[in-house]
Amino acid sequence: MKADSQLPASPVDIWNPHKGFLVQSIDPESYNLNFPTTGAHNLYFDLLITGIDVNELTWLPVTHEGITATVTNVVANDRWIPDEDKGKVFPRVKLTGPVAGNQWDNPNPSRITVPKLPQKFELVGKDSDGNEVVRYGFELRQWFVNRGDRRDTAFNQTTWCSSLGYRMPQIKDLTNAVCVDHNPYSSDPSHSKCKNAVTIDAKLSSGNRFYQRRIGAGFFTEWGMIDTFFIPDAGFVGSAYLTSIPCSEEKNGFLAVHMGGGT
Repeated sequence: MKADSQLPASPVDIWNPHKGFLVQSIDPESYNLNFPTTGAHNLYFDLLITGIDVNELTWLPVTHEGITATVTNVVANDRWIPDEDKGKVFPRVKLTGPVAGNQWDNPNPSRITVPKLPQKFELVGKDSDGNEVVRYGFELRQWFVNRGDRRDTAFNQTTWCSSLGYRMPQIKDLTNAVCVDHNPYSSDPSHSKCKNAVTIDAKLSSGNRFYQRRIGAGFFTEWGMIDTFFIPDAGFVGSAYLTSIPCSEEKNGFLAVHMGGGT
């Protein structure tokens, strides 16, 4: 989670480039303001808790609609952990849920569970006497399923998703970046490859072609780089993911979103 000079600065009350997202609410009625609002199987995040010995806390898993959030203490040594935090113990929240890993190579997969969202998750850390010490809540609004390293045509990928009971994402499901890739051979904006793009609400938009780290502003905008180099068990391979938005200048072409947030 190191700062990137290319990315537009995120609001300082929401995102710390060295620590991640900040808690936005401790009120259960507004857990939707906290990270994450999107999820996928085997993604995880750490809780930075101060003033408490996290080794003395126990947490029960929370399950809604086939999605489970499990908290375990880990020694943080991931690639994205800041140097000053490597080797420290953190409570790690891991999401598990609907996944199609055993059907990546099947062109006509069987339907999998489609969770009814949104769902609120409240994680409670208790001491040895069973007393509540700390809690963290969030609300998942979208659940994503990937196809690993299986490459295929846009038509076949769409068919594969539909067979599972899911759909291909729109740009705004993945990023708050603005699609600005105009045709270099024409000054007419109507010739833009992005003409069909429907991007996120202006108040959450980054305002340029790169994402801005925000909560509730797209899957990659929230999670960042989650390919196998960073999170090996999540199944996200490569850097560009197709959307359902047609590329207006290319026959049978569709716009893609880079995991780094751009279109």
